[in-house]
Amino acid sequence: MEVKVKKLYVVIFFMHRVLLTNDDGIHSAPFKALWKALIEKGFNVSVVVPEREMSAAGKGITLHKPLRIWRIPTKVGGAYKIAHLVSGTPGDTVTVALRYLLEDKPEAVLSGINVGDNMTVDNIFTSGTIAAAIQAALMGFKSAAFSVEIPQNEEPRPADKFRIHALIATEIAEWVLENGLPDGVDLLNVNFPFKISDDTPVRLTKLAKVKFENYVLERVDPRGKPYYWIGSNPIAISEEMRGTDYYALTVEKAISITPIGLNFISPLEERKADREVIVDKMNDLISVISNLVISLR
Repeated sequence: MEVKVKKLYVVIFFMHRVLLTNDDGIHSAPFKALWKALIEKGFNVSVVVPEREMSAAGKGITLHKPLRIWRIPTKVGGAYKIAHLVSGTPGDTVTVALRYLLEDKPEAVLSGINVGDNMTVDNIFTSGTIAAAIQAALMGFKSAAFSVEIPQNEEPRPADKFRIHALIATEIAEWVLENGLPDGVDLLNVNFPFKISDDTPVRLTKLAKVKFENYVLERVDPRGKPYYWIGSNPIAISEEMRGTDYYALTVEKAISITPIGLNFISPLEERKADREVIVDKMNDLISVISNLVISLR
C-alpha cells in the first residue's frame, strides 16, 4: 500500500531589526513618517529618542549627571507602539539603547528623518542627527542619517507630508542591510529636498565645508546687562561646489547621498583605487533610488 506523505512547508518571514533614533524627539513628523514606513515594510523597529529636542547637540555624552529613561506608548499609523525616551543627547540614546535596553541587537541604526537639512563638514560636528549615526558606527553598527530641508514658511507637519521621503529612506536602509557599506565608509548621510517628484535627481555627493558664515549679535536685557546671539548667513554657492551635498540640495534640488568615513586620514594617504571601489558600489544604490523616484510618476 502506498502511503502519501503530506509535505509541510514552513514560511519564515525575516524581519530586519533596526534601531530608530533622532535629535528632534518623539513628536517629529518626518521621524513618525519613517517609523511608519519601516513598520509597513516589515522591519522590526526599536525606538529610542531624546526626551526633548537636542538639535545641534553634536556628539556630546552626559557624564556629570544621571540619565532617566521612560517607556511610553506612541501612536504610529493607527496603532500604538512602544518607544523609550532618554534624558540625554542623541549619542546617549544610542549608547543606552545598544548597551542596555536592547537584548536583541539591531542590524543597523537609523537616525532621522530630521526636521531641516544636515549638510557640510560643519554639520558633521554639530548635528545631533548625524552624531547618533556616528555613535552607532563607532560601536560597530551599520548606520545612516536622514534629513529633509524645510523651507521658510513651510509647516513641518503632518507626518503624511513626508511619506515619499520615508519610503525612499526605507529603501536606502534595506539596501544598506542587504549590501553592506563599502570598505572605508562608516555611515551614509542623506539629505532630501522638501518636494520630491518623479524627476527629482539622485546624487552621490561629497561634503561641502560650510553652509553658513556665523556672526555675533549683542543685545541688552531689561536690567541693562548685555547678552549675545550667534547668528548665521548662508554662503554664496559657486560652480566650484558642484558635486557637494550643498550644491546638490540647494541648486539641483536633488536627493543627496554622502558616504562618510571616520578615519580622518590625511589627503596624502587617499588611494584612487579605494575611491573607485566606493563609487562603484554606491552607484548601485543611486541607481536603485533613482528608479524608485522615477516610479512615482
